[in-house]
Formats: sequence, structure tokens, C-alpha cells
Amino acid sequence: MVQDKEQEQDQETINKQQSSNGKLFKGHSLVLEFSDDDASDSGSDNNSDLSRDEDESDVDTDNEYEEDLMYYERAVREIAKGDSYQCMICTVEMDHTCKMYACRHCYRVFDYDCIREWALKSTQKTVDKTWKCPNCYHSSKKVPLKDRPTCWCGKVVNPDPNPLDPNSCGQTCNANICPHKCLKQCHLGSHPECTQLLKITCRCGRETKDIYCHESRRQKSIFHCDQECGLTLPCGIHKCRRKCHSGLCGSCPELLIDENVSGKIKCYCGLHSLKEMNCKDVAFPSSGKISRNQEDKEWVGIFDCKEMRSVSYTCNEHVFVEGCIAPPTLPSTVVCPFSPNLLKTCPCGKTALQDMDCERTKCTDPIPTCDNVCNKILKCGKHRCPFTCHTGKCMDPCIQIDKMDCACERRTFLVPCQFKGKPVCKFKCESLMSCRRHRCMEYCCSGRPYAERRKKTILRSSDRNDETLVEAEHVCLKDCNLKLSCGIHTCQRKCHPGPCPPCLESDSNDLVCPCGKTVIPAPVRCGTTLPPCKYPCIKVIRGESDCGHKPMPHSCHSLDQPCPVCTAPVFKPCKCGKKDKVRTMCFQEDVSCGLPCGLPLKDCYHKCQKRCHLPGECQNTCIQICNAKRSNCSHGCTQRCHKNAPCPDIPCTVPVTVVCDCGRRKLVKPCSSTSTIDSVTITSHLECDEECMLLLRRMELKAAFGIVNGLGDDKTSVAIERIQNRISVAKAYEELELPFVEAVLTVYAKQPKWCSQIEGILNKFMDEKLKSSLHFKHMKAPQRSFVHNLADAYKIYSESQDPEPVRSVFVKKLTNGTSSKPILTLEEALPLYESFKEVQKEKKKQEYEARTHKTLINVEAETQTQQSATKYNGFLIKNLVKGTTEEDLERIFGESLKPTLVKDPQYLVMDESHHGFICPADYAEISINVERDMEQLIGFFDSLCKEHFIGDIVELCNIDEALLQENVDLEDSEEEKLTSPEVENDSDIHDSPKN
Repeated sequence: MVQDKEQEQDQETINKQQSSNGKLFKGHSLVLEFSDDDASDSGSDNNSDLSRDEDESDVDTDNEYEEDLMYYERAVREIAKGDSYQCMICTVEMDHTCKMYACRHCYRVFDYDCIREWALKSTQKTVDKTWKCPNCYHSSKKVPLKDRPTCWCGKVVNPDPNPLDPNSCGQTCNANICPHKCLKQCHLGSHPECTQLLKITCRCGRETKDIYCHESRRQKSIFHCDQECGLTLPCGIHKCRRKCHSGLCGSCPELLIDENVSGKIKCYCGLHSLKEMNCKDVAFPSSGKISRNQEDKEWVGIFDCKEMRSVSYTCNEHVFVEGCIAPPTLPSTVVCPFSPNLLKTCPCGKTALQDMDCERTKCTDPIPTCDNVCNKILKCGKHRCPFTCHTGKCMDPCIQIDKMDCACERRTFLVPCQFKGKPVCKFKCESLMSCRRHRCMEYCCSGRPYAERRKKTILRSSDRNDETLVEAEHVCLKDCNLKLSCGIHTCQRKCHPGPCPPCLESDSNDLVCPCGKTVIPAPVRCGTTLPPCKYPCIKVIRGESDCGHKPMPHSCHSLDQPCPVCTAPVFKPCKCGKKDKVRTMCFQEDVSCGLPCGLPLKDCYHKCQKRCHLPGECQNTCIQICNAKRSNCSHGCTQRCHKNAPCPDIPCTVPVTVVCDCGRRKLVKPCSSTSTIDSVTITSHLECDEECMLLLRRMELKAAFGIVNGLGDDKTSVAIERIQNRISVAKAYEELELPFVEAVLTVYAKQPKWCSQIEGILNKFMDEKLKSSLHFKHMKAPQRSFVHNLADAYKIYSESQDPEPVRSVFVKKLTNGTSSKPILTLEEALPLYESFKEVQKEKKKQEYEARTHKTLINVEAETQTQQSATKYNGFLIKNLVKGTTEEDLERIFGESLKPTLVKDPQYLVMDESHHGFICPADYAEISINVERDMEQLIGFFDSLCKEHFIGDIVELCNIDEALLQENVDLEDSEEEKLTSPEVENDSDIHDSPKN
């Protein structure tokens, strides 16, 4: 009934909410239109006004009728018209041809595909896989199936379009709302109340009544007659006086009263009686026997007085205690258990009295005890009596001690038998809680054993976040309070494993980008970010910028992100102030002209080489070469700047060329001049040889025949000849002084055609005097590296420009005029480089053979005997315990000697001196490595000796010297024994064992 009332209240609330929007359903009626031909045939023009009035009256009647309809019935009529009922999701007007879905809670109709997409997206974002109705927010887990729309009653899938009653199959609803089921045609909304008549009976079943079916649940619990029940109560005497009730009559409420105070209401033993008593409390004895006393008076007891009474045995010496029972035991009717005729054993029952030579003639005689342990089960049920055979009661209460583990099973405690619960230790649990973030801080936690077993259990990845697999003691109950993915709100769940659910908060305002063209309509879920806006930024549209230039074109962005910097070309002064107009970009503040500073340094005569910098930031330490003119040559000082101190007077290391008289022979030497020594160009002279005379003769012949050679050809031939002379003596490639680096010649040897093209382009560029720069087309990184290295040979500036993959090389002639063609071409330099590589290869081959081969001519190797230079060759164990054998030494020390170089160890025990020895079999010829292993083992052997209590100390020794000392000590001790008078008189000395 409570659920039905709640459903009715919810339904009334929804009706009120929907009725507030009733204006949406007014002004629409289902009107059948007729064709023009039918209208002309139906009447004349005289009747046109009358027909118009009738139509208007019909419209008013329909409007009034629609106002009386429920909101969901008006929704069906609007869908039939097809021009006013909109789907809340897609906002498109629905008609009878649409696939429909109605919320079972508020009966709002949606387009089937829209509500299915809504449900799928919602279930993917919620942890419990639920979705809510867009209208009433009623939660549900059942997602509409794909392409399975049904009629309102659900009997027909994909129903045919019905223009009169949209989405209705036309069959009886037949919903199971009552035994008669819903008899209305397939409909939208709540089911009508069933008006079938039912007969119901009152609670006691004596009267009947006719009611409607929908009132049956409420009327069945309310309808009752006013007649008394009249059934016999459980006491069998009184009748039930309750009016029309259901179920059992219950216990008897009557009160029994002894009006004459004759004591008829007695207990079982007859000691007590009552004046009045509830009928329901009467309890006749279960034995069914009548109570009787010594005077043969009989009565029927009906309650227990709870009093204990003493009853004597037949001996009248002993008594026993008895409660209130029926019939009560009469005195002197029970045989005494201590009677000699009954008692045949000692109190523990293990020894017969006849075996103990003790005769008892009456029950008061003492009962002898034996020497056995009583061993009877105590009242605790766990222990037995530990006392020897005794009379009387056993240990009560039990005071024995048990061993019991604490709750966490880390410690074991001794606790008395009567101890309740488990003992508690002082150890913290520190097991990981179910959230895998906190640890249990409880002392002696009972869940720790289960947590340890859980640690050793291998779980699937899908079960790691399952809290049902965690013991109850370690389920974390703290609040999560972590930031959700939105970064604003915190998780309201209890502390849990795994990620937090998505934030369910939403904003009722639209989310709009700064330009206003990208909009996310409300409700906007918390943490939602705008998608990238493809429209230009609002500042670009307005032409606003801080610097006054036209802003750079860029897309719309959020307000917390700055616009791109201005890259408009402007002129600004450089930092050093040398140039007032340096071309740069607007956003650039650190402007440099790139020129060296040139101001004199304060500690030397050099000038600052630091490029364009702020005033006062010149070099603090000069790192330039001194380059001051030397006193005895034209070269400069090659030492690092030594400030204003005089240059060191050391030989000049600048290479100079010494030539012969004709100029063909050239030799490069260090200048070697000092303040007292002249340069080698003055002190040394190079003589001409035969080739010089031949060259002179050739030049004379050319002059005679009128042949003129270019100056360049002479320089090239001289350079080639100079390099050829250096090939045999050069140790490194740099000593050849080729104009190209080694990488250039290596690439040229593999790709001569392409490299020659680059060389031709640079040669043509150098020949054009008016052209100062050249821009190559884009190329790959290895090709750009070759161009850079080749440009260095031409002494021109080169740099890479543009981003990948269109990066290219830009070259420019130096302004100081030092750029020029190399003296050799790549084709001329390659044979020289290959010759150098062959010479170097041959030299390396000779050096390798010299290192790996050794030839001995007429040399005989001297045979030398390897003498052992070791100091120790064995272990000495002092003061062995008496009875220690050689087998004991091998058992204790043998395993440690196996992985060492001490092979075939020998064990020796000296009985006279109580010393032991351990040494290798070839102890006289051991190597230093064996001695080193013995030194590493000495500390370990000493600890083993003390651990097994077999001796005092272990030391290294020389076996020959130690044994010799042992013999000397033995002879001395024997002489002392022979000369000592005490020993001569002692007869036991002759019985001592000898070694």
C-alpha cells in the first residue's frame, strides 16, 4: 500500500508539472478537411454562414475537450497533427511517421534514434552505466535496442504509421496491472483504474462485500465486522473476545484468582502458593505426575517457585539439594551415594576400594584416595582436573593457562582459561587498504592474516579494483576528496581504487569562444573545453595590437592565451650603440649588430672581441694570443695574452719555408729564433740538386722556343710536388696541408660527378667579382655538410637556412677579401690523398708485424728454476681440545678449501703439544697465489675454530720450521720428565700414550 501511495503521489506531481506547460498543447484539434467538390455539393451559398458558425463552434468544443485531456493524451494529438510537438533532443517536430520512444516515468515522447544515442553517450560517461531522461531525470540502465522501436504497449516492433493514433498497434493493452489486466487500446500514459467488481471478506471471514478491483488492496485491509471472535483460546477454557481479526487469537489474557484464599494455586514442590496468576503463565508439569508430600496430600502444581530445598538420603546423614520439580522427592527415599554398597571405587574412579585394603562399614566412613591424577572434565569443557585423586568438587573455576595467538597472529600469549576474547599485541597492521592509497594503522588487526594471503594471490588486472575481494577490516571508509578531471570539484565517493568518476556538475550557461562563433550550448558539463575555433581571432578582425602594427593572422584562442608576437620588420638601435638602424622584428628586444666591441681592455693592449653587448660588459679576462712582434724575427708571440708583462724568450714555433737558390726545393721548419739566435731562414741554406738544374734547363728551353706557362700552373705543380714529398713522412692527414678537409675527399671519392658540379658552381661564383652571395637549392643534411666543408676551402662564409625539408645552404664572400680558390682542385688532391692512405696502411701493417713477431738469432734461453719466495705455507691451530682428530679438522675446514688454490690439503694433529696443522701436499713448492689465498682464509678459519670450540687461535706458519720447533719442544719436555724426581716416583707416567 505504501508503494502504491508513493506511485500515486509521484504521478500527481508529474501531472502538475506537465499541466503547467498546458499552453503548449492548447489550440490544436483533429479536423477532417473535405475537398472543394464535396463542399460545393453539400450546400448552397445561403448556408455558408451557417456552416462557418458550426465549424467555429466545433473548434471551440475541441479546445475545451483538449483542456480536459491528460498531458500525454494531448501529446499524442499533437504528434498526429505533426506541426507542434518537438523532440527535446533534436528539436525537430514529430509526426505519426516517426519512430517513437516514451519515458515510462513522465511519458515524454522522444525520437527513437535520438534517445538511443543520448543513452549510449550517457552510459559511457557514468560509472554505474546509467542514463537519465532529459525531461524528468529518471535513471535507467536499460538502453533502447538498435532499430527495435515498439508500440506503446510493446507488443509490436516497428509498428506501421498510424495517422489517427500515432505509434499505437490498435490491440488491447493487456498490461498486467491486476488480475483482469488493462482493457484499454494500446495507449501512451498511465493505465486506467480497473472497474471490475470483486467480493471481499472481512478479517474473520464471516461477512462479504462487493468493491471495485482497483479498491481491493486498500479495502481488504480496512473492511471488518464488529462481531467477537468466540474461538477457544490455547488454554482450552476461555473464549477469544477480540473483534473481527485475522490470524491466531494469541495467548489467553484472563487472570486466575483464588477467591477463597485456599492455596489452590501451588508450585510443584508445594512450598509456595499464589492468590492470582495469569492464565497464559500456567505450566503443567511435563511428566504429567501429581505432586505429593509425606502426609499423602496431593495437588497439581502449575508453576516453578525457583526455590532450592535440602532432601536427606536414607542414611539421614547426608543431604542433597533439589529444585522445584513435580513430583518432589520425599525425604529418606533415595539411597545415599556414599553407602558401602554403592561406592566401590576411589573418588577418581580409577582404583577399586577392595584393592586399597580399606573396609568401609557405613557411609560416614572416609573415602580413601589413590595416587592417580583425577583427570575429570572440568566445567570449562576444555581441560581436565590436574589434581590427584580427591574428594569434593574439582577445580571450579578453571585456572589453567592456554597458549593463544593474538588477533593478527604475530605473537602468542599465555592466557587463563576464563579469558574472554583474543589477546592484543602492540604491532601495527600497516596492510594496504582497499583503495591502495592508505595503510591500516590499527594495533593487532584481525584482518592482517587475510591481507598477507591476499598479497600472495595473483589477481587479474580486472579484479585489482574489486573491493569485494578485500577483507572487511581493510575496506577504506575515508573520503576520496581527490580533484576530478575537471580540476575544480573533488570526488565525493569514499576512498576507492582506480580513477575517479567524471565530474557530473554542469553549467546552465552556453560555452562561447571569444569571437562568439564557436558555441557549446547549455547545459555544459564541468571540465568541458571548447574545440579549436577555425575562425580568426577577434583582435585580427578588429585590427588591434599593442605595437600599432597589423596583427599576425591566427585562429581564435582562449583569453588566457596571448596572441602571437608581432613579426613586423622594424629598425631598432643595437645594444652597443654602433648602429642606430638594425633590421629586426617588432617583438625582438635584444638587438645585436653582430660587430665586435673593439674597445681596449684595461689589463692589456688587446681590444674586446665580444660581439655587440651592453656598455660595461666587456671581457674580464683576455684569452687572445699575444701576437706582439718578436725581437729577432717578423713573427708575433704565439703565447696566450700575458697582460703587460714582457713576452717569454722561447724559440719561435711558427713554421717557415727554407728554399734553395732556384726556389724549387722547399723545406718547412720552425723559425726557432730567440733574442740571441736568428731565424732558420738566415742561419740555414738549402742547396740545389740535380732536379733543380734540370728545371732550370727546361725553363731556358721554353724561353728559347717562346713557350710561356701560367703563374697558376707553376704554383699548382710546386704545391703537388711539396705534398708528394710530405706523404712518406707525414703521420697525420693535417701534416699534408691539403686545402680540403679529409671528409671532402672521402665524399668526392664516392660521388665525383656531383661533387665536381658543386666545385664548378663555387668556382664560377668566385670568378664573378660583382656577385657577393650564392644560395644553393634545398638538399639533405649530408650534402649540406659537404658544401660547408668545401666552402671552408674557399674561405667563404656559409650557413644553413630555412626549416626542414627545404633547408638549404647560403654562402657569402668575406668582406676582408680573403676568399679565394684553393690552390688544388678535388681531382688533383684525390690522388695525393689516396697515396697517403696507402702509405699509412703499409706503416700500420709493419708496426703490427713488429709487435706480434719476434725473431731470435743465435740466442739460447736460460733455464731457471722457479724458487718459491713464499713465507707461509700452512695453517697452525694452537691448543686443540683434547680428543680432536684429523677427521674433525677436515670436516670443519675442508669445505672452505675446495674453491681455493690449496690442493690436496693434509691434516695433522700433534698429541704432545696439542697443536694442529693444515697444509697442501706440495707445501714446499707453493706459489705466491696459494699463499695469498691462505692469507684471505686466516680470519675465517679463526672464527670457525672459536665457533666449534676446538682450539684457541689459527695462525699462518711455515710447516718445516713449525715441525722442527715441535720436535725441539718435545725433546726438552722428555728430558725434564726424566730428571724430575716427582715424575720418577709417579708410576702413571709410564702408562701415558706416545705419539
